[in-house]
Amino acid sequence: MPDDVRSLTATLARDPASLVYADLAEALRRRGQRDEALRVALHGLARHPRHADGHDVLARVYADLGDLPRAELAWTKVLELAPEHAGALRGVAFVRFREGDAGRATEALERALALDPGDEAARRALETVRRGGAPAAPEPAPATPASAAELTAFAEAETAELPTPPPLLPPPPPPQAAAAPAPAPSPDAAAPPSPAEPARAAAAAEAAPAPRGPRVRPPVFEGFDRATADILLLDERGLALAGGLAAADGADVSEMAAAGLAGVSSEAMRTATYLDLGSWQSIVAEAETASLVVAPVGAGALLLVRRDRSMPVGLALRFAERARTTAAAWLKGQGA
Repeated sequence: MPDDVRSLTATLARDPASLVYADLAEALRRRGQRDEALRVALHGLARHPRHADGHDVLARVYADLGDLPRAELAWTKVLELAPEHAGALRGVAFVRFREGDAGRATEALERALALDPGDEAARRALETVRRGGAPAAPEPAPATPASAAELTAFAEAETAELPTPPPLLPPPPPPQAAAAPAPAPSPDAAAPPSPAEPARAAAAAEAAPAPRGPRVRPPVFEGFDRATADILLLDERGLALAGGLAAADGADVSEMAAAGLAGVSSEAMRTATYLDLGSWQSIVAEAETASLVVAPVGAGALLLVRRDRSMPVGLALRFAERARTTAAAWLKGQGA
């Protein structure tokens, strides 16, 4: 596996537009390097937004991180692009099952089997659902938690020779000592009780519909206009740190934008050095409806500011400079 990662990394370095990013993200995910896998997947999808297998890998990473709503969104996107994608059907079924919706999970798995009657992974997953949540991995490790076994059965049985991924959720806390026994957890209304019920209940709570607006990050730019929709601070790895960027429909696209900007600072620095221009201060791009300002903050961090095209570029630069000063002070306070 390490050799695979090195080889795939070298291939992607030679051709950043290569679709091999999906294989690299999957290899990193299997090594437990989830943040790196997420960054690679988002960066690749920024170049190839209609690549079904890329969205599938992204969904797996989100599932490993326990972010089931985002995993379901990514698998749903796969099915929009490739309606017969078996892995996405199993993935959607897995999320629905963890949410307690055994009926819709069954529908997804039956659809997968209708498309491919020989899909043993889907068949085993369907058996899991019909048993009401008993672990169904064909070759379970002695201490494999139910959640990991379920994920293996739903999404990864075709690579069963690889190590079972870590559990999606921590195990339920041990019961506290008390004179009377603790009450048993309430059974899920959509699925029969099972040994995995506490974990499934926690997953269902976690899987409540996520808001469409930007995710909550440190309020670094509090007081700035559209502080969580048009101002984004990211680190040198392409991970969003503060602020946020929202799409026209209000959806948070900060992570994808940050991944797409990874490496911009080093490229700008290299270009400025080649042209003997000194250190770079900012990049301005004018689009049809907005002006974008990108500026370095400290060592490796980057600031992206979006302003409406009606604002003169000079004012957009002044606004970005204020935001950069604020971001630099915050980073210094964080010891960065």
